[in-house]
Amino acid sequence: MKILIVMDPGIIIPVKGYGGIERIIEMLAKEHVHNGHEVHLLLTNGSYVEGCVVHGIGIEGFPPNKWDARKAIPVIWKFLWINRNEFDLIHNFGRLIYLLPVLKHPVKKIMTYQREINPRNIKWTNALLHKNLTFTGCSQSLVNRANVEGNWETVFNACNFSDYNLQTDIAADAPLIFLGRIEKIKGCHTAIRVALATGHKLIIAGNISTLPEEREYYEKEIVPLIDGEQIKYIGTVNDEEKNVWLGKARAMLFPIEWNEPFGIVMVEAMACGTPVIGFNHGSVNEVIDEGITGFKVMDEKEMIEAVNRLKQINRAGCREQAITRFDVTVMAKRYLHITSNRRKRIVILTTHQPAANPRAMKEYETLKEEGHAVRFLYAYNADWSYKIDEEKFRKGLLARQDFLEVGGNPHSSPIRYFFSRLIFWLSRSLERWSSFNRDMATARTAFSLWVTAIRYPADLYIAHYLGSLPASMRAKKKYQSKLVFDAEDFHSGEQSYFDRQIENTILVEDDYLPHVNAITTASPLITEEYRSNYPRQNMLTVNNVFSKKYLQPPAPPEATLRLFWFSQNVGLYRGLETFVMALNHLPGMDISLTLLGNVRSAGYRQYLLSLSVNPEKIFFREPVAPEEIFSTAAGYDVGLAGEMPNCRNKEICISNKIFTYLLAGNCILASDMPGQQEFMRQHNNLGFVYKHDDAKDLAQKIALLYDNRPLLQQCKEMSLKVAADNLNWEKEKKKWLPLVHKLLYGEHTRANKINKSGANIYEHY
Repeated sequence: MKILIVMDPGIIIPVKGYGGIERIIEMLAKEHVHNGHEVHLLLTNGSYVEGCVVHGIGIEGFPPNKWDARKAIPVIWKFLWINRNEFDLIHNFGRLIYLLPVLKHPVKKIMTYQREINPRNIKWTNALLHKNLTFTGCSQSLVNRANVEGNWETVFNACNFSDYNLQTDIAADAPLIFLGRIEKIKGCHTAIRVALATGHKLIIAGNISTLPEEREYYEKEIVPLIDGEQIKYIGTVNDEEKNVWLGKARAMLFPIEWNEPFGIVMVEAMACGTPVIGFNHGSVNEVIDEGITGFKVMDEKEMIEAVNRLKQINRAGCREQAITRFDVTVMAKRYLHITSNRRKRIVILTTHQPAANPRAMKEYETLKEEGHAVRFLYAYNADWSYKIDEEKFRKGLLARQDFLEVGGNPHSSPIRYFFSRLIFWLSRSLERWSSFNRDMATARTAFSLWVTAIRYPADLYIAHYLGSLPASMRAKKKYQSKLVFDAEDFHSGEQSYFDRQIENTILVEDDYLPHVNAITTASPLITEEYRSNYPRQNMLTVNNVFSKKYLQPPAPPEATLRLFWFSQNVGLYRGLETFVMALNHLPGMDISLTLLGNVRSAGYRQYLLSLSVNPEKIFFREPVAPEEIFSTAAGYDVGLAGEMPNCRNKEICISNKIFTYLLAGNCILASDMPGQQEFMRQHNNLGFVYKHDDAKDLAQKIALLYDNRPLLQQCKEMSLKVAADNLNWEKEKKKWLPLVHKLLYGEHTRANKINKSGANIYEHY
């Protein structure tokens, strides 16, 4: 591939100072060359990048004066127009206006933003009806803040991890470090206060801003606190010095007071194994993996607390996690993925929200990592999940451009929400009269999905829950695509909430499931049920496991035996009454029970408490974001899985709470449902199975763990081992991805062969 990279004039490469953007361009160009591409750069005269052809424009001096900057525009236009047929890809890191001569030319174009996006320029460009233009931002928060239309992707900045050395062992008096330009919005003053409050030394490295107000800030707020001992300023550092200072640091403090687009210095610290503690602004939420590569905090007090928790971070694990996300090889591949001819379009449909459907989100994230263009159609289903998702959109943790809510919600689109409920009611009332009404009666948003999905052509549709099946089948037929139905539950065996629900479910499944390309299920017994109904269908069991990155450190023992249960909702038919009654059989034992979930009925909450002889030991917690449930569960000893035999689905499923308990290091007490019994039989030493309706039997199991703390600890350790070695998404997706690749590329394609070896499907690009 012949690639042209364009940059504003005035900047010289190799960089003479810190130069974040210049470093990104140089690393990216070299990586492309390393991968066999021919790379040309349109850069300031005097620039040089090994292995690349440099076409000089303008003179050194950044920022350039207005006249030099304006003179560069026609020069760049002329070069792009003359050479418009010479390149396979034009990658612009400069001004959007540079691309004007080739906007409608079919050459592939990437416009990358490393700083705030000007929505007016994007709207102007979209109005010109461009071809093959992809916009990218270096963080999702940057893209979400712009909130503009167009073909948008997020590609994180990177560093060359081979330039940084992992330091697993640090001195007992290892300092904290602040690295960056010394100006108020970077928060150096906060870093000093945190160091003083925690009693640690602080190394300050970076240049002093030349702006008068920032110079005054340095002189008045920083200099008086530098004593050369506990607080030490070492000036600017080169690459070698940066590697040394970051490596020997206890942690890097990043107390920014603005929405920084990325903050490459965070990744450089992680490359040395040094965790980062950052204020949760801008890209910090996306860059730091909580508890793995550092901590995200809201204020100075929380930063001080996080410094005292640094022993929880494994420095080797910090670098390992960061390298999978931010190495230059990842960045280079990602840029080529988004313009690749082999890139596939995939649409995931669900009648739930992202926060309430972690299984669909795992698929989405995996397919994005693979380089595919993924659209996620979802529906409002509960206030708690709506609030979590909206907060994630605000913070840039969800790519707003990839997610589309259908059917409205009672908060921001109440009219659409009202009509979706009205259509649902009418469909259920008229379902006897036509198969269409029957299909639309499967979910409140079945009709909204049916109308919307057809607008998004795709190579593959993945349908979650029965209500998305008619819409995805309609789109599959129109675009002659492939369709996977993901049966997280055994739908015809679910509890019935209205007349003829099960009968209708069977009819819908019989109409559609024989014609999907594959069915994936969430447990072996669900697979058996569907296979008995559709013996010729291609099926695969994909357990509801989670990524190893959520593996939690062992929780310190406490005198209190801490029991934990969670679900989306706290209510009937979940075995909670058995939990409470079991504790009544254990008087005098220091045992607490925490129930996490949305309590829909205050009356039910009071009912549960009324069953207890010791209600002050029962606690209720609000739902948390999906990625926070693991650290929450890790604060307890025993995870409870209390499924009840109120329907066939509950009997044969394996709840995702069990896989959460594994990563959290919980001992597991599971009710004697067939699915859970078989799981506990295959993975012994994790805990015990109890009779679902026998509180005394459950009490005996709890008492055994209470009296035998070494046994409890053995079960907790085994949970962590099973999660790390076997039951995790990293392993499970290796059997799921080949199914996807077979549907997308066929059995004997190069892409499928590559993926069977565990490599990315675009490895050969």
